[in-house]
Amino acid sequence: MSELLGKQVILTLKRSRICMVPKHKAFLQTLHLKKVGDTRECEYTPNVHGMVKRIPYLIDITVKG
Repeated sequence: MSELLGKQVILTLKRSRICMVPKHKAFLQTLHLKKVGDTRECEYTPNVHGMVKRIPYLIDITVKG
């Protein structure tokens, strides 16, 4: 995953937030992902990497381009 640093990626929420650890809900709120299927395009920075590393079962990552 660290090879993605600095690249544009698309994050997609693939599972529901129901019955989730509160800290993981906070990560999704920070990433602006609310509903299943929501997508967000962003730069893959160390901050984003740290959040995505904690919730890989919830998010799909695709490289833009």
